[in-house]
Amino acid sequence: MLLAGVLLGGGSLLATALTFRTGQAELRTGRDNLRALQEGQVTERYAKAVEQLGSDNREVRTAAVYALERVAKDSARDLLAIRDVLAALVREHDRPVAVKETELPAEPDTDVAAALTVLARRPVDPSGVPRMDLHRIRVPDLRLVAPAVALNTREPAGRLSLSEADLSGADLRGAELNRVDLRGAVLQIVDLRGAEMWGVDLRGADLHAADLRGAQMLGTRLAGAMLREVVLTGVNLRGIELRGAELRGAELQGADLRDADLQGVDLQNAHLRGADLRSADLRGADVRGVRGTSEADLRKSATVDGTTRFGPIAGS
Repeated sequence: MLLAGVLLGGGSLLATALTFRTGQAELRTGRDNLRALQEGQVTERYAKAVEQLGSDNREVRTAAVYALERVAKDSARDLLAIRDVLAALVREHDRPVAVKETELPAEPDTDVAAALTVLARRPVDPSGVPRMDLHRIRVPDLRLVAPAVALNTREPAGRLSLSEADLSGADLRGAELNRVDLRGAVLQIVDLRGAEMWGVDLRGADLHAADLRGAQMLGTRLAGAMLREVVLTGVNLRGIELRGAELRGAELQGADLRDADLQGVDLQNAHLRGADLRSADLRGADVRGVRGTSEADLRKSATVDGTTRFGPIAGS
C-alpha cells in the first residue's frame, strides 16, 4: 500500500510537471505569435505612412509624418529608417535653390515643418550611425522651441549636416546642436539663446543679428562667419577661432574672448564693455569705433601689431 501511494504521488507530480511544461510552451508560443502579430502591424503601419508621404495632398503628408513618429515610438528598429525618410521629405519638399530669397514663404510648409519638428524631438542618434542629411534646406522662420529640440549627435563622424541651410528667423532657443555642420548656413535673426553648440561648424555662416546670449559654444568654429550685429553678451568664447569673421556692431559685453583668434576680424562699432580679451589675437583686426573699451586697454590685454586698425575708438 505504501509503495502504491508513493507511485501514485510520483505519477501525480510528473503529470503536474508535464502540464506545467506544456503550459509554459503554449505561453511562449502565444507570446511569439503576439510579437509576430505586433511586428506585422508595425510593418503595415510603416508601409502605409510611407506611401502617404508620396501624396499630392499636403494634409495627407502631414498626417503621415505624425503616423511615422508613432511607429518610431513602437519600433526601435525602425528609428533610423524613419529619421532618414523624414529628412528626405524635407529635402524634397522645401523650396529649391532656384527660388529667390524674396520669394520664400513667410513660414515653412505644414508638412516640412511637421517633419522637422518630429526630427527635432526624436532621441539623440547613437554613436556610429550615419549622419542625418538636411543640407541646403530652406525653411526660414522655422519654430523649434525648447525643450523639444535635439538635433545633435554624439560624435563628429555622425554629425547632422545643415550646411548651406536657410533657417533665417528660426526660433531655436535652448536647441541642442552639438557638432552640427552649419557651414555656410543662413541664420539671420535666429534666436539661439541658451543653445548648446559644442563643436558646431559655423565657418562662413551668416548670423547677422542672431541672438546667442547664454549659448554654449566651446569648440565652435566661426572662421569667416558674418556676425554683424550679433548678440554674444556674456558668452564664453575662450580660445574660439573667429579669424576673418565680421563682427561689426556686435554686442560682446562681458564675453570671454581670452586666447581667441581674432586675426583680421572686423570689430568696427562692436560693444566690448567688460569683455575679457586677455591674450586674444587682434593682429590685422579692425577695431575702429569699438565701444566700452579704449585703445590703451586693448593694447594692454590683447595681442596687437602694426596691422591692427585702431583709428578713433568710442571708448565708454
